[in-house]
Amino acid sequence: MSSTLPTSVDHNFDVTGRAGVRTLLASEWTKLRSVRSTWISLAVIVVGGIGFAALFSWVFANHWAQSGVADRAQFDPVRISQAGSFVTEIVVGVLGALVITSEYSTGSIRTTVASVPHRPAIAVAKGLILAVSLFVVTQITAFISFFVSEAVLLASGGHQVPVGETIAQQIRSTSVPVVSISQAGVAPAIFRAALFLTLMGLLSLGFGLIVRNTAGTIALFVVLILVVPLLIQLLPSSIRDHIQPYLPSNLGTAMASQTSQHTDFAGTLLAPWIASIWVVAYVAISLVAGTVLLSRRDA
Repeated sequence: MSSTLPTSVDHNFDVTGRAGVRTLLASEWTKLRSVRSTWISLAVIVVGGIGFAALFSWVFANHWAQSGVADRAQFDPVRISQAGSFVTEIVVGVLGALVITSEYSTGSIRTTVASVPHRPAIAVAKGLILAVSLFVVTQITAFISFFVSEAVLLASGGHQVPVGETIAQQIRSTSVPVVSISQAGVAPAIFRAALFLTLMGLLSLGFGLIVRNTAGTIALFVVLILVVPLLIQLLPSSIRDHIQPYLPSNLGTAMASQTSQHTDFAGTLLAPWIASIWVVAYVAISLVAGTVLLSRRDA
């Protein structure tokens, strides 16, 4: 009797104590970095983010003279530098799903649960490792994308926006406007754009904890990000205008905005930091629901 009790106590300490947390985090980091899909996904995030920033900036700069008043009024130099997020948000969603669903598909989740009986700790560890990895990569990519976009716009005849230039002046300008990193609101907008991608990865992780199937999780994520916004466009404007600002993809557009707060595809956007709070709320709901189900269901 006396020999089994200390063993139980030591085991609980390893799981919930400081040493146990370090071991669990190290285990989740090993799982994440040891699979090829992680590095492919991160490479796509970097290449896609920077590549689309350059491409979209070049297109907008070369079509500025032919652009109408509405298009010029909606142009946001920071948001265009983060155009790659339309692709990379799907990539981070796939990566977030695979972090948990790959274990269900191989059956290794049973080993994980057996090793860590305190199941919420599993969800927390996976979320922390995923969040830190995505945060570092997306932040670096977002700022590089901005500088690449700024260089492309300037090389294509863009003009540096003076402090205090209004939307009306931007519309009348004969060349595409360019902002610098030192101007008010630019750096926070870039930061939020990358933060949105990190949060989308966590949202997909929450979906994965709920669905427990790779294809189902990715399908749910894609429907929410891409399909639902298209379906909302079919609704009468009296209904659509009240729903559009709160869709995750449109919240991401708002988070990346520095000047313009209206677009044809997303309607009138929420204020950037308000949009950030809404995205955090979506993520929190999915992760809490997923963690509860992870704790209650059989592996």
